[in-house]
Amino acid sequence: MNALPAAAAHSPYSPYPSPGFRGRFRLWNGGVFLLLLGVTLRFHNVTNVLVGGHFYFVDADCYSRLSRVRLVLAQPAKAVRHQFFENWPEGVQSHATAPLDYLIAGLERLLHWGWPRGGRLGALSDRSLDLAGALVSPLLGLALGLFVWFWARGFRLRDGSRPYWWWAAPLLVAVSPPLVHASVFGRPDHQSLLVLLLAVGLAAEQRLLHRAALGWAWAGGLCFGLALWVSLYEPLVLLGAAVAAGACFWRASWATGARAHWVGALALPVCAGWWIDGLQIALPGEASRELLQRWAATIGELGRIEDLSVLSGWGSHLWAGAPFGLWLTARRRGEGSWGWLLLLVLCTSLSVWQLRWAPYWSLLLALSLPLALSRAAASPAAGLAFLLAFVPVGAEWSARLFPDAPLRARRHMDRSELINARLAAERMRSEEVEPFLAVWWLSPALAYWSGQPAVAGSGHEGIAGIVDSARFFLSTNPVPALEILRARRVRVVVASDSARAVENASLILGCEPPEGSLAERLWQPDPGREWGLKGESNVVNFRLLRVLPQVGSGG
Repeated sequence: MNALPAAAAHSPYSPYPSPGFRGRFRLWNGGVFLLLLGVTLRFHNVTNVLVGGHFYFVDADCYSRLSRVRLVLAQPAKAVRHQFFENWPEGVQSHATAPLDYLIAGLERLLHWGWPRGGRLGALSDRSLDLAGALVSPLLGLALGLFVWFWARGFRLRDGSRPYWWWAAPLLVAVSPPLVHASVFGRPDHQSLLVLLLAVGLAAEQRLLHRAALGWAWAGGLCFGLALWVSLYEPLVLLGAAVAAGACFWRASWATGARAHWVGALALPVCAGWWIDGLQIALPGEASRELLQRWAATIGELGRIEDLSVLSGWGSHLWAGAPFGLWLTARRRGEGSWGWLLLLVLCTSLSVWQLRWAPYWSLLLALSLPLALSRAAASPAAGLAFLLAFVPVGAEWSARLFPDAPLRARRHMDRSELINARLAAERMRSEEVEPFLAVWWLSPALAYWSGQPAVAGSGHEGIAGIVDSARFFLSTNPVPALEILRARRVRVVVASDSARAVENASLILGCEPPEGSLAERLWQPDPGREWGLKGESNVVNFRLLRVLPQVGSGG
């Protein structure tokens, strides 16, 4: 065994010389407990996702992702570049990419072959695609927890010592609500993959500060490159910030030969992604930008933080103390803390501006805690302060797991809406292609369940279809409504909650809700032949209206 450096032998932060069997037993028990806690929280919504043997996913984008995976399973050798199932008939050149598609497809094949056919679990054996989509993010979350545990366990300061509070990092990864939501059950979203890839990439930067390890150089470069393949938004910003930190504060780590390996590893997945998925950067016009801004204002994850106390519920009170701890460590010990402070301040600002940055902020906070708490003493008072810092996180989970009556009622209504939407989609199934028009937030689910293409969708690339859907439901004149039906070659119109459809469409178009809009008229027994629609009867939540033949043919 190599001896610790002389400085470490007298350091108050040194690890125990030899924990012995009992110490190792406690250590591994603690690790198993944190992993089980993280996995349990990521399955807290299982009764909302899995209802009556059917899966109801967390976001509308999840259904679009699984529609893509269905195409991959049909043609495994062909990447999905064009999504025809939204913004019909033009479709969209989606920014979604192949890595998560093929990860879900591979998991689906494993579940298809290995899932038990009998017993209580056998009821899900014929839903292997839904099951793979529901499980992929928790599995990635488990991988994230394992990685951060082992990375933090091996965290060393310059003098070779290990901070006593290194385990704060895996604890925050296990319980932080934004990180749990990113990898929660029933959310097949690229965010769970991005968080894992960026965790490895950023953790590699810390290791490269102290030694030119080729293994970490390749791991960090490949993961940053894969993250850029998955998305050119958050990974590009964080990579740029990491490069800036290297230029300003981590110059020693960039002056080694390991960085050449890092650059080569970064280039490999970027080039592979360019070849497989292509690089498509299309800037919207002025009119589209205005519509996109109004549409984005109706999406929760694109909103802003109005009260900074929310951050305590996401990352404990440590979010306020971590910058001070990094500053103190940077002044007294160096350790590259200035770079981590730059990344943390940047990500905090981005999270306040846009909620979608919350998981990446939580991740950066967790990875910075071993350094930020490196000067904290191992005393009962410090332990009590640490536990009290996590009280807001416990309160946040209490509100989520045991919601008040209004929130319970809202969740029940949302679940009932999706259950009835699936029943409506089953009535839309046909061997013929019968495009439909519905509100944009339900269109991906209806398209996935029915197998029919939709005019609207949940992606910003299909803003034209979203706007046409909004205009249609707000119409008070048959002429423009019929023009939309003809231009989009719509065969079925799906009527749902008219009040919500009118409110959302008005926000998107930036106008006042009109009286007597088509969204309300669609629920009348006979909408009127001038609208070219004939509807179902004896329905409660969703009504399907067929477009009359003369409308579809242009008559």
